[in-house]
Amino acid sequence: MGFVQANLGNLTKFNSATSSKLIDLYETALDEQIIEESARPRSQTFAPSSIRCPRISWFRLRGVQPNKVRKPDKMLNFTAVVGSACHEMIQGALSKKLGCDWIEIADHLEELKPRYKYEVEKSGYETRVSIESPPIRFAVDGVLRLNNQKYLLEIKSSEYSSWSNLSDPKPHHVDQVRCYASLLNLEHVLMIYIDRQYGDIKCFEVTVSSEERQQIWNMFQYVQNMVDANLAPDKLPPGDSWCNPSMCNYYEKCKQW
Repeated sequence: MGFVQANLGNLTKFNSATSSKLIDLYETALDEQIIEESARPRSQTFAPSSIRCPRISWFRLRGVQPNKVRKPDKMLNFTAVVGSACHEMIQGALSKKLGCDWIEIADHLEELKPRYKYEVEKSGYETRVSIESPPIRFAVDGVLRLNNQKYLLEIKSSEYSSWSNLSDPKPHHVDQVRCYASLLNLEHVLMIYIDRQYGDIKCFEVTVSSEERQQIWNMFQYVQNMVDANLAPDKLPPGDSWCNPSMCNYYEKCKQW
């Protein structure tokens, strides 16, 4: 059997008791932050990011809280922070370049005059919309105008290995943008995927038909009816890649039903 000499430089994280203590302080603070954020009560609303599974929406509307975080995932947290930075970089560049063709969500809704009551809260480039009925909270990445046509903008960040293999938008992301498009009554969507490592992007166009938008509204009503009847909607089909503990924070509670 051959032996490979260990690279101790890669294994060393500190070189003194003080530097070790600083690492411990940082990692402990980060763990506490992740646990605190995960423990915050979920709002009793639909969430477009999980719209693919009606049962998740059903849990949320009934006020059921997700599974508790047993071990903080610092890598996942870091990925989310980097993803937010990627979003802001793209939004900042596009809003500056497009000028008046970068459309504020509040302005779009004012022009749309939707059938629902809503409130808008803007923070930086993010605009959060709260709808009274059906109860929905969502934040879209942007609305822009190209070739005299309005488009919903959706940004996703990805690891290079996943990004490099993309030839179409991921199915669960398409479900999410169909929900946004239905709420904002937009037919056309542009989805940007950015590689978190090198910053390269890919862009795919998605069309959401009026029939698909109506299906989303029908789904809202279906889940609301199931909540009123205290009956759980069907789970996703067996073998669905989205139905696993890493993707669903209601996975354990779902198994009880």
